[in-house]
Amino acid sequence: MAALLEKRRVLLLMSLILVTLQMMIGVVSGALFHQTNVTITNTLSQAVTIHCQDKDTDKGYHVLQPNAGYSLSFIPNPIFKRTLWYCSFGWTEEGHNFDIYVQKRDKCQNGICSWLITENGPCRVTNDPKNPECFPWN
Repeated sequence: MAALLEKRRVLLLMSLILVTLQMMIGVVSGALFHQTNVTITNTLSQAVTIHCQDKDTDKGYHVLQPNAGYSLSFIPNPIFKRTLWYCSFGWTEEGHNFDIYVQKRDKCQNGICSWLITENGPCRVTNDPKNPECFPWN
């Protein structure tokens, strides 16, 4: 009887290890955590200096020439959905800020969010590229 109970314990432990390994493989393969890519394109006729960061990561300063783009990639929080990336944008005597990615606001197509920087504010590219959704500067 004791041998049968010991075999059951071993079988249960092996089952738990197998399930845990399957869950870990799912996490590593991206089944639980999906990467998001945010692309920012300068549509102005002059260079724009951008500086993007979240609460833990500072991507530094980048200069975008007209029609040039900058991309940042990250994995949004899958549980609390509180991921926030904010950027500053500067050009000749202008300076603005905008929350370029707000997890609860932004529903990206296949993990890709594309933004166009205009004088009046950033515009998110939608399913219809000719009609982006524009926002005022913060």
